[in-house]
Amino acid sequence: MNGFTKFVLTFILLLSVFPLYTRYKASAAPIAPGVHLGGVEMGRVKEVAEAARLLESRNTEPVAIYYGDTRLILRPEDVDYRVDVSRMISDATRFLDGPDFVDIALRHLLGLEQKRRDVPVYATANTEKLTDWLEAVAAENDHSPQPARAIPPRWEWADAANAPETSAGFVGAVRDEWQWSVGAPGQSLRLDESIQPILDALGSADQREAHLVLDETPAGAPTLTDLAAVLNSFTADFPGFAAIYVQDLATGEEGAVDVDVAFSGMSTMKVAIVAALFNRMDGVEDAEIGQLIDYALGESNNVAANGVLRRVGDGDIFSGGRRVTEFMRGLGYVNSFIQTGYDDKSAIAQIPTAANQRTDWNTEPDTHLQSTPADMGRLLGEIYRCTQGEGKLLEVYPGDLTPEECNTILFYLSHDEFTELIWAGLPRPDDAWVVHKHGFVNDAHSDLALIWGPTGPYVLSVYLYRRGWMDWETSNAAMKEISRIVWSFFAFQQTLQNVAPPEPLVLLPPENYLPVLNNYTSRAATSGNPAVP
Repeated sequence: MNGFTKFVLTFILLLSVFPLYTRYKASAAPIAPGVHLGGVEMGRVKEVAEAARLLESRNTEPVAIYYGDTRLILRPEDVDYRVDVSRMISDATRFLDGPDFVDIALRHLLGLEQKRRDVPVYATANTEKLTDWLEAVAAENDHSPQPARAIPPRWEWADAANAPETSAGFVGAVRDEWQWSVGAPGQSLRLDESIQPILDALGSADQREAHLVLDETPAGAPTLTDLAAVLNSFTADFPGFAAIYVQDLATGEEGAVDVDVAFSGMSTMKVAIVAALFNRMDGVEDAEIGQLIDYALGESNNVAANGVLRRVGDGDIFSGGRRVTEFMRGLGYVNSFIQTGYDDKSAIAQIPTAANQRTDWNTEPDTHLQSTPADMGRLLGEIYRCTQGEGKLLEVYPGDLTPEECNTILFYLSHDEFTELIWAGLPRPDDAWVVHKHGFVNDAHSDLALIWGPTGPYVLSVYLYRRGWMDWETSNAAMKEISRIVWSFFAFQQTLQNVAPPEPLVLLPPENYLPVLNNYTSRAATSGNPAVP
């Protein structure tokens, strides 16, 4: 077949097809098959008004907006969102000409599936209103990391799985321990990056939801501030006033619950008296003073404590009180003072301090000697640091105190073996490394402890007050539970850090130490309290 013949046949074919092509083009208008406007297939729509109606629905249908798991509703009119229907329909007409329509016609002629052709959504929105809406969402929903939580213990009926290991045939209820968990992460809205997902949802036919773009701040491990919040919540129902001071001696971080309220000095103040004495003498200068210290700290003997106080004052108990006060103030502990010895019933005005001038709480402290949980807790923490050759005691009083003398103070303090209060709240009291000093007056009880915990040493200072009379059952139960909460906090920290605590401190007696035998110290000297070699 020559070229002319091919041309003639092709021309005849085109002449025969052209009417079909023309008629199909007319029937395909206004929107060709396979053409989608804003995601909706409009090829079967034959009226511009119908196409407009379908597109106009986008201007009224609300969309779901998610801030994390929080579902919000946004209506198009809230941000003046309007689909430009005329422009979209006009844009669709380009598929009725040129190669695109030839392809559409051939697919129709051959019975093939139409290729999808999309007209994007043309719309307008008030960006100022959308920004305002997003800012309101952020103001309501953005949040910092939530603090750690502590779940109180629960009592459960014992079975084979949770019965005490040492109690064969045990029948009854057992309680678990306080359970800590890290807090929830913080979230904040990334406003600029969240605008487009919203516009996409407003313009979509079937995906009528958007997820806002958020920055997440991971929650850190519980802090002593979190611990203080839990302790404050726990003591909210205490029938009196509870003040609690905690210090992690590994980090110096503190947790505090009303710790700058003045309390009677009680026997816990004897730690300050003994520390002031060692600040004035070189070691245990003779066996007599060593035994006075032993009785004062181990037995809580007031006569012995007054003897130590006289030794601080070179024979005068009032001078001794002034020197202990000066010693504490030199360390910055300005809410502590001693004016006379223990059991002095004389009427005397108190020394004004920030702690005893507060009006929110009045524990009716003894005017002769006063302190606060913070002052005594920090002092005990510094005595420990002194054993390590560092800290405020060695900085403020260089050459007057030595690490060996601070070790000796803790050695004598270990002879207070009254195993209730803070000590009894530890998970294994018989195996615990703990030195403490407890104290009582009619309306207040206190306990000051240095404990070797799951991550290392920490200080816990607890003072409780109840107007008129502080009963033993109430104070002992409260202090034991406070001690449990604090121990569980450090146990959770140890789990998070996955580290073993350092070796406990070994407390050595002074060279001329002569043990005294009494109800408490005899057990320390003979049974091997872990605080004593």
